[in-house]
Amino acid sequence: MAQNHKNIEIQLRDIDVLTAGVAAEIANGILEFLLFHRSQIPFVYKTYKYYVEKWDETDETQKTEASFGHYQLQKQRSLAKDTKEAISNMRELIRCAFRSNKAVKSLRFLFGSNTFMPTESYTIHIPHTSISKYHGDIHGVPEGQMNRTLLHLLTCEELYALWSKDLKATNVFLELELLTPVNSGEHCESWKLFPKDVISQLPRSCKNVHLHLLHAKQNEEVQCVKEMTIYEDMSFLNLDQPKPSKKECIEDTEHSSGWWQTDIIVRGFRPPTFNLWST
Repeated sequence: MAQNHKNIEIQLRDIDVLTAGVAAEIANGILEFLLFHRSQIPFVYKTYKYYVEKWDETDETQKTEASFGHYQLQKQRSLAKDTKEAISNMRELIRCAFRSNKAVKSLRFLFGSNTFMPTESYTIHIPHTSISKYHGDIHGVPEGQMNRTLLHLLTCEELYALWSKDLKATNVFLELELLTPVNSGEHCESWKLFPKDVISQLPRSCKNVHLHLLHAKQNEEVQCVKEMTIYEDMSFLNLDQPKPSKKECIEDTEHSSGWWQTDIIVRGFRPPTFNLWST
């Protein structure tokens, strides 16, 4: 068990309706936040992505130079592109997990050379019982709402106390806890997920942070669809299934949840001393 165990609550006050798509975007926002503030990318993700993609445009117009300096430049650009592509793939896998499964209980990002001896661990706990089933796959989150959601992390003294030392460029792994039977592996190949019998045990030296997402309206039942006349008319057909008791839901959740590991690895990128971005 890791010694430095921290629990941090993140209130989703500006999110009126929490859908699976919105939860995925919040998880991706936290991933981008961690990658930048733990020095795995030199800029925030949007800026980093912009610079890397702009290289493809300039490479088409510039002539190839046969020199050692040009070789070094292209080598560093290749590493930067690999990191960008891995981040993009991890973001898309998170979206796919929420969209296809719609029952993601938690995500865990492991920073370290491997999953057995990570240096830092960040577990995001999803309020899956608060995810609305009446609003489809809404996934857009306005930038202002996302920034206000992440503001708590920017001002969290406990978090920055753990970050007293810079983290060297390392690997970032992703593990997911899904509320589905472990033996149902029909999506594993497309998601690039592999079942884990038990969750990885963290070394005592690992900084273990748990981020609990709390939806402000998680105790309020969404009524917008039920107030529609067509919904009231269909209720006479008795199509609604009886709702399971709270105890049955808890027992089913505990029985069906399982951990999965992805094969996507984000390798942190730190630019060399020469100016890589202005060339």
